[in-house]
Amino acid sequence: MELHQLEYVIALAKYQSFTRAANEINISQSSLSQQIKKLEDELGVKLFDRTTRKVKLTNAGNAFLTHAQKVLMEINQSKKTMKEYLSVSRGQIKLGVLPVIGHFRITSLLANFQKNYPGVKMQFKEGECHELLQMVMASRVHAAFISEASENPHIKIHRLIRDHAVLVVNSMHPLAANETVELGELAKEKFIVAHPSSGLYKNFTKACTAAGFEPDILYHCNQVETSLELVRENLGVTVLSSQVAQRYSKRGIAITKILPEIPRRISLVTLKDTEHEPAVNIFIKYAINWANDLKKQS
Repeated sequence: MELHQLEYVIALAKYQSFTRAANEINISQSSLSQQIKKLEDELGVKLFDRTTRKVKLTNAGNAFLTHAQKVLMEINQSKKTMKEYLSVSRGQIKLGVLPVIGHFRITSLLANFQKNYPGVKMQFKEGECHELLQMVMASRVHAAFISEASENPHIKIHRLIRDHAVLVVNSMHPLAANETVELGELAKEKFIVAHPSSGLYKNFTKACTAAGFEPDILYHCNQVETSLELVRENLGVTVLSSQVAQRYSKRGIAITKILPEIPRRISLVTLKDTEHEPAVNIFIKYAINWANDLKKQS
């Protein structure tokens, strides 16, 4: 069995005529007939019923046609993928990134990708979740790493990293020795939290509402270091993603897990139904494989 024979079967099934099918695939009618007969002899079944007026698929032919279409579709997809890899050397990717991507090892992902594809030029635009989503929607970036990814009919979400929020308090705070704390117990605390446009803020306030209280927010601060210094000065408590907080686990503060868990996720988002440049497609696949490898290691 040869690939061109699969193409011949598909064409003949489509036109139900040796003459029209032969014209479509640019071979002679006699050659087409010989190839179909050769294939039928090899398979030991009749694929087409032939009459003086038209050619019709048999039941076996219908079953074979389904497989032939799948095989050719896979081959064409493989060719497309290889073409992407060949053309990626001159690509360019514009990425939206969160200020805290380094805490989630995203910078390692970017560095490894760049080493593997040194010809790809990468540009970064930093912002909070809402800003990054707007950049994607306006095609100002090809893709963006965000931590708050609600379902959107225009956005495709690739979930990469799963995390959870933790409470960070002064080491002398009454909750400093606790391994866990119920969210409802924090109703009287004063919070230093990220800007309302951030995914962390949205996750946190949504959880507080579900717990039956509105958090008393003393300051909004997007700089992790500044928030932690204010906590060390005992001006309030803060909430951070676990992986971010662990990077700053120093004297003067304590980290406590919040229950019920406040999920935090890092996702790569792109526009749906968009024909991306080859370099962008390769990067998306690379990021997904990288995230899957991380999960296996954990």
